[in-house]
Amino acid sequence: MLKDKLAEEYLLILEELKRSPQTTSSLAEEMDLPRTVIAGRLAPLVRWGCVKESVPLLYRITDRGLEVLKTGLKPKLEGRRRARRVVGARSGLADLIYEPVNELGVIFLFAKYHRDLGIEYIEGIQQGFPDAFGRRKIGKVGYEPVNIEFEFKSLDFKNHQHDPKECDIIVCWEHNWKECPLEVIELKTAIMKGK
Repeated sequence: MLKDKLAEEYLLILEELKRSPQTTSSLAEEMDLPRTVIAGRLAPLVRWGCVKESVPLLYRITDRGLEVLKTGLKPKLEGRRRARRVVGARSGLADLIYEPVNELGVIFLFAKYHRDLGIEYIEGIQQGFPDAFGRRKIGKVGYEPVNIEFEFKSLDFKNHQHDPKECDIIVCWEHNWKECPLEVIELKTAIMKGK
């Protein structure tokens, strides 16, 4: 049986999704938890086949999830296969052989190249919004603070309903938000042009 607090949260999410499909934001509001926590709970539920993304950012319970609600048992994963690895096109970079396919790849590349991108210092990275904060050099001796949000595509910032007033820069792999009100660092062009 699932018994710990984490397992209780999994079951509560399944109960909410049993009532109706929901977004990460609506689940977070309903359960009074941060969106990042809900996203962290949804990931294994999707991997276990209990929850499915019916349309982008809208989650629904599956038959397997309904079975877990009935039994309270953690679902068994089919076999012990190694997870299929999805990679992007060859990057030509020594530090990451393939282009990023998600936000984690963006964070990795930013950490490697932040100084080349004009961010002199990274003061912190956090789980909540904004993802990071640092300092950009201005003039010869000054440094201004910057709040940074990482996204795979810049439009994800809008889709995640982040507040542009709380952020200075979006760092992404692909800039696809034409009317974006923020500065955008598109790694695909900023890093790759020098390679």
